[in-house]
Amino acid sequence: MARTAPRSRRREPLEVWKFGGASLASAEQIEKAAALIARHSGPLVVVPSALAGITDLLLEGARQAMTGNRAEIARLSATFLRRHRDVVRALLPSGTPRRKLLATIDIAAREYRELCAAVGLLDNLAPRASDRLVSRGERMSAQILTAALIQAGRRAVYIDAVDVVETDEHHGSAAPNLTETRRRARKLLLPRLAAGSVVVVPGFIGRAPDGSVTTMGRGGTDLSATLLARALNAKRVVLWKDVPGILTADPRLVPDARLIPQLHHREAGEVAHYGAKVLHPRALIPIAGTRVEMRVRSFLNPDAPGTEVSARRSLEAYPVKALAIVRDQAIVTVAGKGMAGVHGIAARTFSAVEAERLSVSTIFQASSESSIGFTLPESEADRAVKSIRQMFSGEITSGLIDNVTAKPGMAVLAVVGDGMAGTPGIAARVFSALATAKINVVAIAQGSSELNISVVVEARHVAEAQRRIHAAFQLSRIAGGGVIQPERMEIILLGFGQIGRSLAGMIGQVRRPALDLKVAAVIDRSGYVFDPQGLGPRRLAALVAHKKQGGRLADAPRGHAARAEDAIQHIATYALTRPVLVDLTADDTAPALEAALTHGMDLVLANKRPLAGRRGVSESLWQTARARGRRVLHEATVGAGLPIIDTYHKLTESGDRVERIEGLLSGTLGYVLSEVGGGTPFSRAVRGAMSLGYTEPDPREDLSGMDVGRKALILARLLGYPGELSRTAVESLVPKWARALPLADFLRRLPELDKAWRRRVEAAAATGMVLRYVATVTRSKIAVGLRSVPTASPLAAIKGSDNQLVFTTARYKANPLVITGPGAGAEVTAAGVLNDILRLAGA
Repeated sequence: MARTAPRSRRREPLEVWKFGGASLASAEQIEKAAALIARHSGPLVVVPSALAGITDLLLEGARQAMTGNRAEIARLSATFLRRHRDVVRALLPSGTPRRKLLATIDIAAREYRELCAAVGLLDNLAPRASDRLVSRGERMSAQILTAALIQAGRRAVYIDAVDVVETDEHHGSAAPNLTETRRRARKLLLPRLAAGSVVVVPGFIGRAPDGSVTTMGRGGTDLSATLLARALNAKRVVLWKDVPGILTADPRLVPDARLIPQLHHREAGEVAHYGAKVLHPRALIPIAGTRVEMRVRSFLNPDAPGTEVSARRSLEAYPVKALAIVRDQAIVTVAGKGMAGVHGIAARTFSAVEAERLSVSTIFQASSESSIGFTLPESEADRAVKSIRQMFSGEITSGLIDNVTAKPGMAVLAVVGDGMAGTPGIAARVFSALATAKINVVAIAQGSSELNISVVVEARHVAEAQRRIHAAFQLSRIAGGGVIQPERMEIILLGFGQIGRSLAGMIGQVRRPALDLKVAAVIDRSGYVFDPQGLGPRRLAALVAHKKQGGRLADAPRGHAARAEDAIQHIATYALTRPVLVDLTADDTAPALEAALTHGMDLVLANKRPLAGRRGVSESLWQTARARGRRVLHEATVGAGLPIIDTYHKLTESGDRVERIEGLLSGTLGYVLSEVGGGTPFSRAVRGAMSLGYTEPDPREDLSGMDVGRKALILARLLGYPGELSRTAVESLVPKWARALPLADFLRRLPELDKAWRRRVEAAAATGMVLRYVATVTRSKIAVGLRSVPTASPLAAIKGSDNQLVFTTARYKANPLVITGPGAGAEVTAAGVLNDILRLAGA
């Protein structure tokens, strides 16, 4: 293949480009990156991350080594090998370059297994060993990208980062040595650049003074890129991301958020510090105060300009340019009248915090010196409080300090802009916007640089707070800022039966300006089909047709045989933007759900079993979600598309107390009993429910009442019910003789039940009653079964497959709150699930 050598290369300025894992998720993505690089006409250094998900995979193997789990290590090593070999085979034709690269990958995988074995023998994962383990991720991706560039016709050379980047000896979060890195980079890289080669240097890693491999921690590849840009006096460093640039606000919360065309280094640093995931504050350190310009650009839309971060100042009409949020925070307060004027209170407070290796996001102090406080992740608040109480145990005993307390459920909202310094009235506009919305400010912090004002508000108010402040400063009109690209959310369907197929169709019809919703994977009992870019409408339609014909996903084109947990493990190795696992099965899927949460996926459940099984299983699920900062929404587990769970939460959040929930929780049984009450034989009513798609494949699952029992248990646990679901609490409508029959025999013998049901209906009617299957739950009791209810009762008025729930609360006691609506059917349930997905997206 002919190699292109752009003309006038030496006169053009040097650039450094960084590609993250999301840009290197597959062979197609790497090919796209290579084509983008090949089109660039000037001298270029490229700094890639590891393939999407590989760093986490490598670290997980080391952790498994410490537990002695050899099978899991072997599986992870095989996944590492397969991911890289598949990419190389897709990118390179047969020949010497491909054979050499495949051999290099084999050696890296073998070394990984051997290092994991050594970790297991020592029973210790030291930072030094961890760095050596994970460094192979960036090294492999850099060598693959170099080969792809050569294949695309561009001269390219791979240089190992350990030969260029010098760091200190702090393994795991090493700091770079700029002077030594500059000397090495100029010696090794400049001659190759002058010869017309693209130089590819793996990011994230460097070399300690003793020669060992180091990693530079979170944001390390961005830091590698800016470090090399500074060392080589580059004109520009470009960070290719899966977002359009730096935005004025979170588009999930602020629909009219805009792309910021330009930020000063200091403004970008503030936004990065306060939770903007697009940029890590450390990446700005090498170029702060220099003429090196940074561009944050979209790999998905490479022609867009993105956001410029540089030393120049612009957009003077906008003193505030961005809002950033730190979620899931707690306020820790040290208070006491005896603190005023006492030397060293603040120093000792933060010494206690440092002793626990905790990091705070904001600090505030009363002018009277009677209290000092700070915010930090609420998961760490208890440790902070305990450590500070130990530090001040004497002062607390003597009464100099009243108490050390933590208040969870907070969020920090940072208002950022270089133009705030010296501009009067900024704080007034912030607090006026919040006051208009009746949002209480719990704490305030502002640095002397006046680059940001940080306010602490209750987490439930932070979305509205951001919208109000965004509007107050008219950030939707920021000069030159384009409308942002929609946020991507990838849906993984666990279960692809009637509900799954209905939901897939509904997802394709969602139109939201700030949301790009894609089905990325479908999983059934046989295996899965996955595409990180999303399964298009035609492909989904083909899979629907395949399933309707009785086919298995494992046998579908590009399908893979696997357990659900293994499918999730594989999907998690890709850098999906915001994956959501949707459980539409009726199986015991707790292990798969735990795996999804562990890998950073949110959950939406229609499956009741994980929440209505043993209490320990459901509690473990909630604990994992809290620990991982994930959300679990499960409206469809109880009322299909009815807002039952949402109503409960709104009642309790407003201060009400729910004492009792009673009603009809099965659209299937509601339909059957409504039909039977109207004179239809029981057998025909059951078959009618089956033909309408109201029942499970085996209608005895519905007739047993256990489905209603599980729904009742989920509601009871919301109320605080401590126990399990007893079989005596649920009345089955399936006679004992029919419970073990094969399905075909049961359906054939259904007419044998018609006479008994006709007598039941007639007996109830003789006393002015109708038959309904009712669930009643309180904090101490669950009762589910067939009941005769007066014809004047609201429950008697329910016809067909509708559900009805009656909430008796402290406020709604004399006149309970009633919710009525459809409670069965694939379309109804799918709509309820979709509503939860859109709630997660903030749409």
